[in-house]
Amino acid sequence: MLPIYANIFQRFWDWLNEIVGKLNFDGLLDQFVEQYVTGLPEIFKWLLTILLGIIIILGTISFIKKTLKLFIVLIIIAVVILILYKR
Repeated sequence: MLPIYANIFQRFWDWLNEIVGKLNFDGLLDQFVEQYVTGLPEIFKWLLTILLGIIIILGTISFIKKTLKLFIVLIIIAVVILILYKR
């Protein structure tokens, strides 16, 4: 038997899923593709795909670098706190 909290989270998830389902994201995406992307020549589709790939790769690299810097700063703070409490 699940605790009562699991039931609350399940009901919240179902409610949220129902609300988001009413937004018709798939229909909006299909409409966008039909209206703007289908009419483009193939060369532009390829160039836009390559550009989007480059942006995603560079963004991921930038995110990893910033996360690594944050991790290093947190380690330094933890070491300083441990040194201060050892005294």
